[in-house]
Amino acid sequence: MIIFLLSCCFILYLTPGLHAQQPGFSADKNDSHTHQLTGHWLNEFPFAPSGQTPRIFWQLIEFSGDGSTAHDYFSRDPLLHPAPPYTRVVSAWQAGIFVDPQRTKGTFPVVRLEPSAQINYDTERERFQHITGNFGAQFRRFSVSADGAHLTLSELVVLEVPGNIIISFPTHARDMVFRRLPDPTSVVHPQSWARVKQAPREP
Repeated sequence: MIIFLLSCCFILYLTPGLHAQQPGFSADKNDSHTHQLTGHWLNEFPFAPSGQTPRIFWQLIEFSGDGSTAHDYFSRDPLLHPAPPYTRVVSAWQAGIFVDPQRTKGTFPVVRLEPSAQINYDTERERFQHITGNFGAQFRRFSVSADGAHLTLSELVVLEVPGNIIISFPTHARDMVFRRLPDPTSVVHPQSWARVKQAPREP
């Protein structure tokens, strides 16, 4: 009888561990994070091309409610100078939670991105170059301000590698702050958007 009671106590002691969250990504179940992120977000950032003086560039991210996203890069403020982006990255996206394998880092919201295409604009030849393929999943940690006007996104990081191996979120990942744009927004001329979406692919 004593052995039986001890066994029951041991099972009860282990039970909480069976329900502990496993390291890795899990998609948003109630869409709360998805609703927060859906929309257009603009950020400006300094960048120094090789051998040149640092200058300001702009990036615009559109998180669509259908699970697709377009990440555009501009050399001038797209709100003041409508023009095609010099680079667009097209991805599928999911909002969710990441449980870090290093337990001390805890759990935090992330966006999981699966890029499917990159479109580069050649300004000299005025042509678009398409690069497609399976680029692998990438992640961004995020937070949205209480008023919903600003979005903080980390740099892209890899948290999953083949073999179902989960990587701890790097501490050196830099954060960037985006501001929400009114919806719907017309950042570039409609003709330019059409050119990006329908441009013929390079052979």
